[in-house]
Amino acid sequence: MSVVLNNVNSLPVRTWRRLGVNGETLDIALPEQRAFEYKKPVLPDGVTKTHESVLVCAEFKSAAAEELAAYTRVHSNAGIAIRSALGVKVAEPITVRYNVSAKQPVLVDNNVIFAEAHSEVTVVIIYGENDDERRKPEGFSELNEVQVFHSGLTRVIAENCAVVRIVQVQTFGKSTAHFSDFSAVIANGARVELTRLELGAQNVYAGCHMKLEGDKSEARTDTFYFGDGDRKLDFNYVARHHGKGTDSKMETCGALFDNCHKIFRGTIDFINGASDSKGAESESTLMFSENARNRSAPLILCGEESVEGSHAASIGRIDESKLYYLRSRGLSEADAKRLMVTAQMETVMKNLPSEQERDRLREWLGARI
Repeated sequence: MSVVLNNVNSLPVRTWRRLGVNGETLDIALPEQRAFEYKKPVLPDGVTKTHESVLVCAEFKSAAAEELAAYTRVHSNAGIAIRSALGVKVAEPITVRYNVSAKQPVLVDNNVIFAEAHSEVTVVIIYGENDDERRKPEGFSELNEVQVFHSGLTRVIAENCAVVRIVQVQTFGKSTAHFSDFSAVIANGARVELTRLELGAQNVYAGCHMKLEGDKSEARTDTFYFGDGDRKLDFNYVARHHGKGTDSKMETCGALFDNCHKIFRGTIDFINGASDSKGAESESTLMFSENARNRSAPLILCGEESVEGSHAASIGRIDESKLYYLRSRGLSEADAKRLMVTAQMETVMKNLPSEQERDRLREWLGARI
């Protein structure tokens, strides 16, 4: 079905329209629900299956598009819904893989993570292509002849003093439209960490909304993106501080090649009553092409006086002196660029608990560069 999505990745407060960062309006075809086969993760002791009804008392807000979040809830063909028990600290990460293929090009996953008080859990969600497609050269993959669609929704509740770590890795092929929406409600003394590696797909729309509801709650986001060709990357992150003494931090970095186009919106919103709270956001972007386009919109909203907010950005072309130094040490220009980009990725990839998966991403990204 064809629908018009209004206010995709929209800023909470609009700015000059000529800047082109207020949000997107998309006319897209949302596919009908199809079967999708994937291997469900084995749950460790202290973690059980649950249902999204556990979220009924929480107020979630989409940072991507409310219409798309509703579509994902209704038409999901994959997903996990888990609950960590009171006081249980799960040592091993829970990993789920969603691999598209020419036979199953539609993935709509609805993920629910509910962490009871004083529990601790790590969930790794890996999006990509199946092994047979991944081994083929990109130009010969059958997936290039098929329009791949992905819409993912991940919602988290962290009760008092719980710790939830979510790692999302995306290596879809160039024929994929990729929508990823994340939202969390964080109670007193709880902490939610989101790590994202957005490395593939033709069009990327990624939203994140953290509601720091309880006093002394914490939110962290670490994001790395890679754009080449004529890919489009569109991000919208919001940290909304409600409780007293809350703390949020957004760190984003990436590299743009060729004719890639990227927008990053980062908002820290201090609601009235969120006294003694802190929020910080930073972004570092390497530009490897004069034709690549980057737009960043850092935003701090203050409804409370006793708060501390900051933002910083470093965006520009590659430092020629650094490139010259690396080449003088025997590296080719391609190897020097590869080293600079992968070094940047390492700062985010350290949050991925699997060394095997880190090696795979290093090889995958190296081949792309």
